[in-house]
Amino acid sequence: MSKKQKTSKKRFLNSKQGILFLVFAAVIWTLSALSNTYNTTVPVQVELISDSEIFIPLSSSFQVPAQVSSSGFSILYRRFFPRKIELVVSKLPIKDFENPMISSTFLYDAYVAKFSSANRITSFGYGTVDLPITLASRKSYAPSISYLPLANGYQLMAPLKFSVDSVSAFGSKKTLSRLNKVVFELDFQEELKSNFTLQAKLVDSIAKMAYWSSNVIEVSGIVDRYSDVTYSLPLILVNVPESVALTLTPNQVKVKFAVPLSRLKSFDVSALRAEVDFEKSESGQLPVNILGLSTEMKQVSVSPSSVSYFIVE
Repeated sequence: MSKKQKTSKKRFLNSKQGILFLVFAAVIWTLSALSNTYNTTVPVQVELISDSEIFIPLSSSFQVPAQVSSSGFSILYRRFFPRKIELVVSKLPIKDFENPMISSTFLYDAYVAKFSSANRITSFGYGTVDLPITLASRKSYAPSISYLPLANGYQLMAPLKFSVDSVSAFGSKKTLSRLNKVVFELDFQEELKSNFTLQAKLVDSIAKMAYWSSNVIEVSGIVDRYSDVTYSLPLILVNVPESVALTLTPNQVKVKFAVPLSRLKSFDVSALRAEVDFEKSESGQLPVNILGLSTEMKQVSVSPSSVSYFIVE
């Protein structure tokens, strides 16, 4: 290019006509670029509607990046004016209450349900989306059974065993303060006559009060047929001052209890004692205490449960 041509070009670019030409070229290039289709991300505004006592919102809204395949015009518009969707907290499928999150699939379905236009997003880039909410309160309970369907004459030989030591409830402090214990119902078909392992479901009225770490547990028990036995035991006076002479009426009691039928012949009752601890009373009655009872003895009863005493002058 000659020096004269360079000078003419420079004059043209510095002129009004040249500036207009550059602006026009830039506009044409921008329009052409924005007409193309791009794969990128745009923000989506998520509004949380807090209607639950279980969770406390840390923020009423947050943004999630969404994958979109659209024209430059649409992408530019979505970045300046993000689309909004609303999620009701009580309807969110939250599984981990300590780390509340939802799947990107759930969020995508909620978006598509509101926006069905051709410029909708194709996906959310994450497998899960963290939620800016936190639990209101948490409390743990030892599980218990509402009813144990033992057949007549059968008893537990040992305490029940549960598949979990405790279950956790997630809810409002006010609700959990009214809940003192957690009760499960055994799923059984007939009365129990042998060792068992059964599922137990949380009682419906309790299950509705909060979110639970587990609504179903397993319960195991050792069962045996029991037989009633009765023994007469002499009364033993204890803590009687040396200067006091006492007479008891009656001087023996009957102890009745149930023991496993399989252990009946070998059952040792030599450790059983019936004691009366002396302490003066206006009624002239003293309670009878049975010592040496084992965990296998069930439905223990003492007759009489108290005796009269007389001080011999």
